[in-house]
Amino acid sequence: MPVVLIIVIGIYIWRVFAASRKGLIDEIETLIDIIIISFGVIAAIVVINSILHKNLIGFLVSGIITTIILIARNLIRIIFTPFRLITQLPIIKSLNRILGLLTGILEGTILAWVFLAVILCWKENIGDQVFLMQIQENTFLNFLCEHNILGNFIYKITSIFQSSISA
Repeated sequence: MPVVLIIVIGIYIWRVFAASRKGLIDEIETLIDIIIISFGVIAAIVVINSILHKNLIGFLVSGIITTIILIARNLIRIIFTPFRLITQLPIIKSLNRILGLLTGILEGTILAWVFLAVILCWKENIGDQVFLMQIQENTFLNFLCEHNILGNFIYKITSIFQSSISA
Protein backbone atom coordinates (compact mmCIF):
# COMPACT_ATOMS: atom_id res chain seq x y z
CA MET A 1 0.00 0.00 0.00
CA PRO A 2 1.42 3.42 -0.93
CA VAL A 3 2.84 5.50 1.93
CA VAL A 4 0.94 8.62 0.85
CA LEU A 5 -2.38 6.72 0.90
CA ILE A 6 -1.64 5.31 4.36
CA ILE A 7 -0.93 8.81 5.67
CA VAL A 8 -4.10 10.26 4.11
CA ILE A 9 -6.26 7.40 5.46
CA GLY A 10 -4.63 7.92 8.86
CA ILE A 11 -5.52 11.61 8.74
CA TYR A 12 -9.17 10.77 7.99
CA ILE A 13 -9.41 8.13 10.73
CA TRP A 14 -7.80 10.48 13.25
CA ARG A 15 -10.08 13.44 12.47
CA VAL A 16 -13.34 11.44 12.21
CA PHE A 17 -12.66 9.60 15.49
CA ALA A 18 -11.65 12.78 17.33
CA ALA A 19 -14.59 14.74 15.90
CA SER A 20 -17.18 12.14 16.88
CA ARG A 21 -15.90 12.26 20.46
CA LYS A 22 -15.61 16.04 20.75
CA GLY A 23 -18.78 17.11 18.96
CA LEU A 24 -19.77 19.77 16.47
CA ILE A 25 -19.05 22.91 18.48
CA ASP A 26 -15.51 21.88 19.42
CA GLU A 27 -14.93 20.60 15.90
CA ILE A 28 -16.10 23.81 14.27
CA GLU A 29 -13.53 25.58 16.41
CA THR A 30 -10.94 22.99 15.38
CA LEU A 31 -11.99 23.30 11.72
CA ILE A 32 -11.57 27.08 11.81
CA ASP A 33 -8.26 26.52 13.57
CA ILE A 34 -7.19 24.09 10.82
CA ILE A 35 -8.16 26.59 8.13
CA ILE A 36 -6.20 29.32 9.91
CA ILE A 37 -3.21 27.01 10.28
CA SER A 38 -3.54 26.09 6.59
CA PHE A 39 -3.13 29.74 5.74
CA GLY A 40 -0.10 29.65 8.04
CA VAL A 41 1.29 26.81 5.94
CA ILE A 42 0.68 28.87 2.82
CA ALA A 43 2.49 31.81 4.41
CA ALA A 44 5.36 29.51 5.43
CA ILE A 45 5.66 28.14 1.89
CA VAL A 46 5.74 31.69 0.53
CA VAL A 47 8.37 32.64 3.15
CA ILE A 48 10.56 29.69 2.18
CA ASN A 49 10.15 30.37 -1.54
CA SER A 50 10.87 34.06 -0.91
CA ILE A 51 14.05 33.21 0.98
CA LEU A 52 15.17 30.76 -1.71
CA HIS A 53 14.56 33.33 -4.44
CA LYS A 54 15.75 36.34 -2.39
CA ASN A 55 12.37 38.08 -2.57
CA LEU A 56 12.22 40.58 0.32
CA ILE A 57 8.66 41.77 -0.45
CA GLY A 58 7.26 38.22 -0.37
CA PHE A 59 9.10 37.56 2.87
CA LEU A 60 7.73 40.70 4.56
CA VAL A 61 4.15 40.17 3.35
CA SER A 62 4.23 36.57 4.56
CA GLY A 63 5.56 37.67 7.93
CA ILE A 64 2.67 40.13 8.33
CA ILE A 65 0.16 37.46 7.26
CA THR A 66 1.63 35.02 9.79
CA THR A 67 1.22 37.59 12.58
CA ILE A 68 -2.42 38.20 11.61
CA ILE A 69 -3.00 34.43 11.56
CA LEU A 70 -1.70 34.06 15.12
CA ILE A 71 -3.95 36.88 16.36
CA ALA A 72 -7.00 35.41 14.57
CA ARG A 73 -6.33 31.99 16.09
CA ASN A 74 -6.42 33.41 19.63
CA LEU A 75 -9.61 35.38 18.92
CA ILE A 76 -11.39 32.23 17.71
CA ARG A 77 -10.60 30.47 20.97
CA ILE A 78 -12.08 33.34 22.97
CA ILE A 79 -15.26 33.46 20.84
CA PHE A 80 -16.03 29.72 21.14
CA THR A 81 -15.70 29.46 24.93
CA PRO A 82 -19.40 30.20 25.73
CA PHE A 83 -20.63 27.67 23.14
CA ARG A 84 -18.94 24.82 25.01
CA LEU A 85 -21.30 25.37 27.94
CA ILE A 86 -24.38 25.00 25.72
CA THR A 87 -23.19 21.63 24.40
CA GLN A 88 -23.56 20.07 27.84
CA LEU A 89 -27.38 20.12 27.60
CA PRO A 90 -28.64 16.50 27.17
CA ILE A 91 -30.52 16.83 23.84
CA ILE A 92 -27.88 19.02 22.24
CA LYS A 93 -25.06 16.75 23.43
CA SER A 94 -26.13 13.78 21.24
CA LEU A 95 -26.79 15.90 18.17
CA ASN A 96 -23.50 17.69 18.77
CA ARG A 97 -21.54 14.41 18.55
CA ILE A 98 -23.29 13.16 15.40
CA LEU A 99 -22.71 16.44 13.59
CA GLY A 100 -19.14 16.44 14.87
CA LEU A 101 -18.51 13.25 12.88
CA LEU A 102 -19.46 15.03 9.64
CA THR A 103 -17.21 17.93 10.54
CA GLY A 104 -14.38 15.44 11.07
CA ILE A 105 -14.70 14.27 7.47
CA LEU A 106 -14.39 17.87 6.31
CA GLU A 107 -11.37 18.41 8.58
CA GLY A 108 -9.75 15.25 7.23
CA THR A 109 -10.19 16.52 3.69
CA ILE A 110 -8.62 19.88 4.49
CA LEU A 111 -5.65 18.27 6.26
CA ALA A 112 -5.20 15.83 3.36
CA TRP A 113 -5.21 18.82 1.00
CA VAL A 114 -2.50 20.50 3.08
CA PHE A 115 -0.40 17.33 3.07
CA LEU A 116 -0.79 16.81 -0.67
CA ALA A 117 -0.21 20.52 -1.40
CA VAL A 118 3.11 20.42 0.45
CA ILE A 119 4.17 17.35 -1.56
CA LEU A 120 3.16 19.01 -4.84
CA CYS A 121 4.74 22.38 -4.00
CA TRP A 122 8.12 20.78 -3.47
CA LYS A 123 7.93 18.18 -6.20
CA GLU A 124 11.13 19.56 -7.74
CA ASN A 125 12.98 18.93 -4.47
CA ILE A 126 11.76 15.34 -4.05
CA GLY A 127 14.54 13.29 -5.57
CA ASP A 128 12.98 10.08 -6.80
CA GLN A 129 9.38 11.20 -7.46
CA VAL A 130 7.98 8.17 -5.55
CA PHE A 131 5.29 10.21 -3.80
CA LEU A 132 4.12 11.78 -7.04
CA MET A 133 3.80 8.37 -8.70
CA GLN A 134 1.82 7.07 -5.70
CA ILE A 135 -0.58 9.99 -6.00
CA GLN A 136 -1.04 9.54 -9.77
CA GLU A 137 -1.58 5.77 -9.51
CA ASN A 138 -4.26 5.95 -6.79
CA THR A 139 -7.74 7.09 -7.83
CA PHE A 140 -8.65 8.55 -4.42
CA LEU A 141 -5.38 10.49 -4.02
CA ASN A 142 -5.56 11.69 -7.62
CA PHE A 143 -9.13 12.90 -7.02
CA LEU A 144 -8.04 14.78 -3.88
CA CYS A 145 -5.20 16.43 -5.79
CA GLU A 146 -7.36 17.43 -8.76
CA HIS A 147 -9.94 19.01 -6.42
CA ASN A 148 -7.45 20.51 -3.97
CA ILE A 149 -8.75 24.05 -3.50
CA LEU A 150 -6.03 24.80 -0.97
CA GLY A 151 -3.27 23.49 -3.25
CA ASN A 152 -4.52 25.62 -6.14
CA PHE A 153 -4.56 28.66 -3.85
CA ILE A 154 -0.97 27.96 -2.71
CA TYR A 155 0.14 27.59 -6.33
CA LYS A 156 -1.46 30.91 -7.30
CA ILE A 157 0.03 32.76 -4.32
CA THR A 158 3.54 31.39 -4.90
CA SER A 159 3.31 32.14 -8.63
CA ILE A 160 2.36 35.76 -7.85
CA PHE A 161 5.49 36.16 -5.74
CA GLN A 162 7.58 34.29 -8.32
CA SER A 163 6.39 36.61 -11.09
CA SER A 164 7.32 39.64 -8.97
CA ILE A 165 10.89 38.29 -8.83
CA SER A 166 11.22 38.04 -12.60
CA ALA A 167 9.64 41.44 -13.21
